This record gives sequence, C-alpha cells and structure tokens, in this order.
Amino acid sequence: MKLPKVSQIGIVVPDIGKAVRYYSRFLNIKPWFRSKTKSNDSVFKGESFPLELDIALAFSGGMEIELIQMLTDRECIYSDIMKKQGGGLHHIGVMVRGFDKKLEQMKAAGIGVIQSGAIKTVGGAVTKYAYMDTVSTCGIISEIIESKLAGIPVFHNNFMMHVARLTGDVDLISIQEEL
Repeated sequence: MKLPKVSQIGIVVPDIGKAVRYYSRFLNIKPWFRSKTKSNDSVFKGESFPLELDIALAFSGGMEIELIQMLTDRECIYSDIMKKQGGGLHHIGVMVRGFDKKLEQMKAAGIGVIQSGAIKTVGGAVTKYAYMDTVSTCGIISEIIESKLAGIPVFHNNFMMHVARLTGDVDLISIQEEL
C-alpha cells in the first residue's frame, strides 16, 4: 500500500482568530478560509457523536495548513494535546481517492483508527477523514482525507477554496485585528 504525498499539516490551537492573524502577518500564510460546517459526525473510542470545531484552512507552497479549535470540552482526538500543552502540531494528512478502500488497506496493514468521521458543509461538500495511529512508527498522527463536492472527488487547494466560497462551503476570513 502506498499513500499519496503529504498535503496537509494540522495544528490544534486555543484561539483560531489569534492563530490566523499570526500566520498571516508573521509567516505570510494567506488567504484563510473558514469551514461552514453543517455537521461533523465523529467516532472516537467506539462512540459516535457530533463534534463542534472551528476549522480554518490556508496554503503555503502547496501545503494545506489546517487550524483546528475545539468548541467543546468533549473528549476526542484533539483534547489530549489541548490539555497537555495548550495545542500544537497535531497531524499530517494525505488526500486520497477511494477513501473506504484506503482505510481498509491501512487497517489490514495493522494501522489502527483513532478517530474518524464525516464533515458536511452548508454548500453540500462532504469530507471523510480518519486519523490513523502512526505515532509509534513515525512520531505523529497520520490522517487520510477525501472531499467530494456534488459527489465528485476534489482535492484541497487555493483554487478549490475559492470555488467552495461560491458553493457556500467556506468563508474568506478577513484579517483586520492587530496582534
């Protein structure tokens, strides 16, 4: 089994507004887009539940930077890093086609799933994700991701974020406040 190249870095943050302003001003990562999440149905430790998050996305050199802020105290894959260190580098992600098949291949290879789910946005896009237990082998959680718009697989990039603005799936984040 071979996965595509890494295309995403996920970072858990305590305040997404402050993080977006920092990354924009000091690291010149922009523009930023906020997911207009309608639902995020997750499974963690065998329990299904809706997960409330604020998600901001931007691109740097083709790499997607995903900022995640928890909007709940519910135990999930993000709560441990928030409790232990107040946030930080959380995962690396790869965009796949044929999500269910890739997930089964990873499980067959002995890689466990920590958390999985499906995020549906206001405009109708659906993103399936699974965080894989790869910390002991590569030092970080790995995520497989598949996004579809009108049932058609789409990859995350700056152009597609602007398309997603038109379909109502994301909003452009305005960077106005001082740090």
